[in-house]
Amino acid sequence: MSKKVLIAYGSRYGSTEEISQEIAKVLENQGLEVQIVDLKKTKSKDWPPIEPFDGVLVGSGIRIMKWVREPQEFLSKHKGEFPKKKLGIFISSGFASIPGNREKAKQDWIEKVMEKVGVKADLYDAFGGVFDFSQSSRMGGLDKRMLKMAAKGMSKEFDMKIDEKGRNDFRDWNQIRSFAEKFAKLVKS
Repeated sequence: MSKKVLIAYGSRYGSTEEISQEIAKVLENQGLEVQIVDLKKTKSKDWPPIEPFDGVLVGSGIRIMKWVREPQEFLSKHKGEFPKKKLGIFISSGFASIPGNREKAKQDWIEKVMEKVGVKADLYDAFGGVFDFSQSSRMGGLDKRMLKMAAKGMSKEFDMKIDEKGRNDFRDWNQIRSFAEKFAKLVKS
């Protein structure tokens, strides 16, 4: 009987959703059964119970230094059940697009949320984000303008090349796949 993993995430513009899908592929390749739920698009009363799962991954995008509301609510709702499961947490953040910022991102947006909610993850990480200024972007005009200002600052400070009319993907897919492989080992152990 294969072990089961739930990936529950909240994404504003799609980066965390794409990360969740890639993690699911890695977990499935490791022989695990995976269910993915978009917590923003699913009413909280329809969120799956975590009882049938051996492991749970919770992911959130970060915008204006805050989690998407639903993943944090999901953690709070199930905090009493997580000690019996393998729990992983990840975020996708423009700030974590700079490898040197990832530890601070983990402290500021994962460790503080774990402390606030009262959960302890077995594994957690901060992944970079996507700065999408293309026509197909899910971002509204105000969000694009705010992100462009932040991107210009990052471009100067960290010598990053930013396409102000295109899609800039600053996620490290090897880091994401490695995280998924580590979580698979935890669940199977």
